[in-house]
Amino acid sequence: MKEYIFKQYLDNILEHMDISLEDFFENNMMSVVNARQILYYMCNERGMGAYDIQNYLSRQGYSVSHSTILHGIKKAKEIIDNDKDYKYIVNKLKEIEA
Repeated sequence: MKEYIFKQYLDNILEHMDISLEDFFENNMMSVVNARQILYYMCNERGMGAYDIQNYLSRQGYSVSHSTILHGIKKAKEIIDNDKDYKYIVNKLKEIEA
């Protein structure tokens, strides 16, 4: 069930930020890094731990360390806590279809 939520969040982020799945996992531009960090944060807020997120990413063909996920969650939280517009957008991205 959580993997379904992960995939919905990923799709929402890709669509909103106009990023391809390939770029999401291969590109290291700051906007793409931020998108990945938002995904980590959103998943974590939904009760997924870093190991769960790491596992779901691995199933998508993306390898990332546990510490990178934790760092990304922290960075995204800092941005969201300090920018009400960013917070609004992230809350919209959390909306999923059942």
